[in-house]
Amino acid sequence: MFKKTLSQGEIDKRLVYSLSPHKIPNRRQFKHLKRFLNPREALIIKICLLVILINAGYLGFIFLKNRIQYLPISGGEYIEGLVGYPKTINPLYAVNRDVDSDLSALIYSRLFKYDKNGVLVNDLVDTFEIKEGGKEYIVKIKDNVQWHNGEKLNADDIIFTFNLIKNPDYRSPLRSAVSIANIEKIDELTIKFSLSEPYAPFLDILTFGILPKNLWENISSSAAVLSDLNLKPIGSGPYKFKSLVKNKIGDLKEYKLEINDNYYGQKPYLKNISFIFFPDYQTAISALNNKQIAGLSYLPLALRQEALAKDSLNFYNLSQPQIVSLFFNGSKNKILAEKDVRIALNKAIDKDRIISDIFQGTHTRADGPIPDKNLAYNQNITKYNYSPAESSEEVKDKAVKIVLTVIDSGANVAVAEKIKEYWSAIGVETTLNIITGERSSDIIKNRDFEVLLYGESIGGDPDVYVFWHSSQAGSKGLNLAGYNNSEADKLLEEARISINAEERITKYKKFQEIITADLPVIFLYSPSYTYVQSHDLKGFGGTAIIEPSDRFSGVSDWYLKTKKKLTHKI
Repeated sequence: MFKKTLSQGEIDKRLVYSLSPHKIPNRRQFKHLKRFLNPREALIIKICLLVILINAGYLGFIFLKNRIQYLPISGGEYIEGLVGYPKTINPLYAVNRDVDSDLSALIYSRLFKYDKNGVLVNDLVDTFEIKEGGKEYIVKIKDNVQWHNGEKLNADDIIFTFNLIKNPDYRSPLRSAVSIANIEKIDELTIKFSLSEPYAPFLDILTFGILPKNLWENISSSAAVLSDLNLKPIGSGPYKFKSLVKNKIGDLKEYKLEINDNYYGQKPYLKNISFIFFPDYQTAISALNNKQIAGLSYLPLALRQEALAKDSLNFYNLSQPQIVSLFFNGSKNKILAEKDVRIALNKAIDKDRIISDIFQGTHTRADGPIPDKNLAYNQNITKYNYSPAESSEEVKDKAVKIVLTVIDSGANVAVAEKIKEYWSAIGVETTLNIITGERSSDIIKNRDFEVLLYGESIGGDPDVYVFWHSSQAGSKGLNLAGYNNSEADKLLEEARISINAEERITKYKKFQEIITADLPVIFLYSPSYTYVQSHDLKGFGGTAIIEPSDRFSGVSDWYLKTKKKLTHKI
């Protein structure tokens, strides 16, 4: 056999490997590497090593960034500023005052509530059933609800609260709404509401807070508004009363709530929510700028520029079920009875420009009687877009003269002046009649206007019967334009008694098509509600409210503290 002859290089390698069995140099050997490299080679190696380290660090950062999740945890205190002072944190009366309603919404539970998108959902209710063509509502409540004092909430508490509201001696502003129904007990968790006639929006009425019977049953109607329970209430909501601070003259200065550990729903992350009360918005905004408070219940548009720390704040423009319109009164000015003139006046107005110039783009354009966030909104209704040339042609030979009445409140006058400008541009002689709030009720009741700039609150349900049915025209109703259309009346009548949700929506969509074609008013815009919170507070996801207190609908999702968790993403 022949033996392989090794080269000198192979011999040298074997000699080296015999001295060190490891092919990769160890740390001690690396120290001598620079003795075999020239300066240029050493620099290149250092640069390469630096690049490797930087890339390794970057890849590690990206790896962790994509796999570390920040999860909310319990703890922290959120402090919000409110303008005004609470008086009766009591579901019987709170509806009349925003401050009382705000606190009541956190302390008391309701049968139904509006979620963070303005949709009616169950609160205390577990299940419900509608019978007798919409004249009976069988409601079963959750079985695990406790009052803040540890006692159990049952059907008796709901019946007690409902009848208290119906009792005229207590003078609750909710009385007229609940008077359409009677209530009776089926068992400890089940109640029945009986109506004389079907009324589809009935569940929307059942959004008032529930009082504990055993604490209120011995308090007379004359003493109800004076009870200590109005300021130190016992409810069953996500937060409960902890403490309050009054100033020297007895007005409330601060009000602190703490988490209800026995809450039946999703337990909130925030341990405490505190409120500080201010006499006006300027003072409240100053406190926000100085970080005395981490949120402000409402920021008026006119004062938005005074909020200096914009980079550290979130501004939430929440949709409201309100529509501001121009109402025509053909009996006061015959020219307004002509549909072509009304259409011309509509096309002469640049609604989008009004929203951007006056309201900084925070409001939403309205083209019909139902807000666009409502499930019954018809996006295919007739829309009259800005077209001054067409408008001018239509009215040029008619010598149109109009008196536009406007209530001096908020940005109303600025809007009216802009409309006057648009109408003047097409040859319509427009006079502004600016009135104060004290005179507005008489003006509206007597229909003492030719054109009225006015806003109406629709509510969460699409039922707009009181605003547009012909029976609601005249001094006792809210049909301000005196609109009268038999087909529209029939749709409104049928929709408010139908228990079929899809059928109701179909009827309301058809109604919107009819009224926008008739054009008894010019629908302008839906105002927004500007809610302000610090960037430090996370979890707010609301888009719409029915009432200002509904901004707390998603309060269980709010958080200040987090923890890190490594996920297994690929």
